[in-house]
Amino acid sequence: MSTTSGPTRADSRMPLASLSWDAQPAAAGVVVLVMHGGAVDGFEPNHPWSHNVARLVPFARALRKIPGPVAVARLRFRVRGWNGSENMPVVDAQWALRQVRETYPGTPVALVGHSMGGRVAMHLGDEDDVRLVVALAPWIEPDDPWPGQGRRTVVIHGDRDVICGLSRSRERIEKMRADGLDATLVRVARSDHAMLVRAPLWTALVTETVAATFARELGGSAEPRSGPVGAVVAQVVHSGGATIDI
Repeated sequence: MSTTSGPTRADSRMPLASLSWDAQPAAAGVVVLVMHGGAVDGFEPNHPWSHNVARLVPFARALRKIPGPVAVARLRFRVRGWNGSENMPVVDAQWALRQVRETYPGTPVALVGHSMGGRVAMHLGDEDDVRLVVALAPWIEPDDPWPGQGRRTVVIHGDRDVICGLSRSRERIEKMRADGLDATLVRVARSDHAMLVRAPLWTALVTETVAATFARELGGSAEPRSGPVGAVVAQVVHSGGATIDI
């Protein structure tokens, strides 16, 4: 695993962002960039052991097991907060995407982000090479941008999330679908913001969505596996946009 330091302020006390590779094949069919959650405000540094950072480690480990040449990188944002108009995590993610493009030029990218990381993923959905955005219990504000044509957006949200309300995800997906975009909302019954309730389901939905979306690039089957998760992912891949309960 290699780690690269990212942008910093002129203030030398500001921590650096970092990019850690969980899987880094010589040639990749897809690169998955995983981004953790945070807070509205806060300049506290993120550490590898911070709960918001550690929560995404199981997702990265599962993603690297997808059959085929998949590269997986985790971005650790400089600080915990979005911090208003500074959009600090967006700046960090733009830096991370540049590192990804330098390492794997022209390779399609999937963005997987939780909470604040999901908001970042939605902001950067139109970046070069990004073809899939998977936003997990995302923080969404009414004036935020969203991915446009040529991208697939999948929002996965628990129906018992009291931190980032499901209603905003539903409204955003409905607007995207009204614009003719490939956008799907997967509502996870009885689950929470931290994705700890029914945790294996969340992981399976993410890995299967990535594998099915990039089946051609990874040399795998275009058809998702059987069972409830496979049925959901089949709708994600073939419907062009839907609202699905699981």
